[in-house]
Amino acid sequence: MAQHSINLKTAETTELRSFEAMLLAQPKSPDVASALMKIHDELAAREFPDLQYQDYLRARHDSGKVGAYLEVGVRWGDALKLARPGCKAVGVDPAFDIKVPLPSAPELYAQLSDDFFFEHTERYTGFFDLIFLDGLHEARQTAKDIYHALSVLKPGGEILVHDVLPISLAITTPSQKTRFWTGNVWQAAYAFCDRDMPLKWEFVDAAPSGLFRLYDIDPAFRPSRARIMQRVAEAGAMTFADAPALLGFLRGL
Repeated sequence: MAQHSINLKTAETTELRSFEAMLLAQPKSPDVASALMKIHDELAAREFPDLQYQDYLRARHDSGKVGAYLEVGVRWGDALKLARPGCKAVGVDPAFDIKVPLPSAPELYAQLSDDFFFEHTERYTGFFDLIFLDGLHEARQTAKDIYHALSVLKPGGEILVHDVLPISLAITTPSQKTRFWTGNVWQAAYAFCDRDMPLKWEFVDAAPSGLFRLYDIDPAFRPSRARIMQRVAEAGAMTFADAPALLGFLRGL
């Protein structure tokens, strides 16, 4: 473990990032992993001080406009629990580990999202008012999930994608190397920020790692899958000096 410490609350953000770099250069150990997690938590708190993503989701559900809700990547149920009683909620996850009550009594599909969409898109075509995607943190898979979600989205509905505003480049690796981890999901969001597509988008500054919102989507619109994957590849070839540069790029799209 590094022989240095830092006061998380009083250190300048530049100091936090320097300390992060030092930790990343250390041999991997539980102590290093724990220290990195604390640094990343503090960076996220500073980057997104005003809103938690669950509060953003909660406001959507509390609006009374979400009669049908799909969530991909449920895990413990921390987001799915926000669906209100009476909402026709559906959760998809290959390995549920529900730890909280689910007031909406959702229908749960214990399978990969690809399998769910292959088997159930016809049943749910144009069905969901709100879709929340928080599955595998890998760009191509997330892009596929967005692509398939368009088919089951109700006209006027919206799609929310989690983990799109990473506070460190170290957490954007396709495979998990840090406890605080977004993967390269931002690249999937970039793929749909295309002025030639009949939809609107925005990046929402919500802790701990941002949301990507797609809305005002032409119900008849189906993008070229090849074009989407081409744009994912474009994003994968991009390089950034640091996380602030990446965040600035995404917020400027």
